[in-house]
Amino acid sequence: MTIGGLLLGTATPAVADPPMVNFADLCGAVGFSWDTGTIGGDDGWQTTVVRNDAVIDEFSMRSRGSAEYGASDGDLFEIRREGLPTSSYLHRTPEGCTDAPLLTVTPTSGCDGLVLSFSNEGTRPVPGIQVLADGYPPWEVAPLAPGRTELELPLVDGDPFYVRGPRAGGGWSTWLTGTHVRPTDCAVEPSPSPSGDPGPSAGPSADPSPSVTTPGASVTTPGATVPPGASGQLPITGAQTALISIAGLVLLGTGVALFVATRRRRVSFSTAGRQ
Repeated sequence: MTIGGLLLGTATPAVADPPMVNFADLCGAVGFSWDTGTIGGDDGWQTTVVRNDAVIDEFSMRSRGSAEYGASDGDLFEIRREGLPTSSYLHRTPEGCTDAPLLTVTPTSGCDGLVLSFSNEGTRPVPGIQVLADGYPPWEVAPLAPGRTELELPLVDGDPFYVRGPRAGGGWSTWLTGTHVRPTDCAVEPSPSPSGDPGPSAGPSADPSPSVTTPGASVTTPGATVPPGASGQLPITGAQTALISIAGLVLLGTGVALFVATRRRRVSFSTAGRQ
């Protein structure tokens, strides 16, 4: 029984301690490394990397590893792991670093692809930015001038992407990772019918919001009735038509009666003259 208990205890794998997180200030980036201090083990901790309240990376942290993330002076980083306290770090640009980019990258998933908005808050262009995506050649982004630049990429739903930039002294730093998720309210492309007519769209109807109109312009509501007198004259309705018809018949009957009466008087006068 004692031997069996020892064997059973030996066969049960030990759960590794969570990795210790370390940070380092680099020129234009934050160095991030972790290590459990033990050898072996396949445990993983779902990890989210946040820069200034924006998620920039998600991965499963193993026993040891490292990463570098693009950063500007004053950027606040958080390493969030399930079941563990959050590790926070405030980046400060090291002395002697004069070429660190002041860059922010914001993704927006649209119906036609991914839009990346680059905000360069510095006074000089930021060169060397690349965008990588599975199944596509790398996109070399032209030097980003100070201000805001938007780049639209023809990604499809579910495509992961990766934005990186060169780091001073060599190597690359990650600015953003994510997955393009096409909005659910995008219209579906209509399939052509056998006659060549594309037919009705299978997607949702057009935007129901009202269109902007020029002040003073008239608006015609489909199916609305024009009020009487709007055109300067009263319309002829069915009741008015009936009254006119009756009046005409009365006048016609009066004329016939007068004609008959006149004819009789003429005949009466003629008979009296002959006698």
